[in-house]
Amino acid sequence: MKKIILIGATVVLLSGCAAKVDPALQAEAMKPLACQDEKQCDLYWKRSQFWLANNSAWKIQTATDTLISTYNPTPNSPLLAYQISKMPNENGSSQIFIKPFCDNMFGCQPNIYQAVVSFKNFVRNGS
Repeated sequence: MKKIILIGATVVLLSGCAAKVDPALQAEAMKPLACQDEKQCDLYWKRSQFWLANNSAWKIQTATDTLISTYNPTPNSPLLAYQISKMPNENGSSQIFIKPFCDNMFGCQPNIYQAVVSFKNFVRNGS
């Protein structure tokens, strides 16, 4: 019986740690990031690498014309690591994807949705 109470208390405590996500922030983070032609895509890709170099706690491990990634986070770290990829289309346009992740069961810092929105705003606007 004590074991059941202890498990129940643990579940209640852990569920209290679950972050509430602002639906507007989540919707903004889910919007696609696309560039229309080679010139714009080159600019967006350079901005992607610049943003990552200035916003990740982890160093860039890989930077190619289709992938930019940081080193993985250390065990139990809440700090975000990133993988950014670019999928080119036949017409010269591309779509850019960002995948932030951490290795902490209690959440990541900064918030994943905030990081994605910050990244996309910077890539689109340069600020």
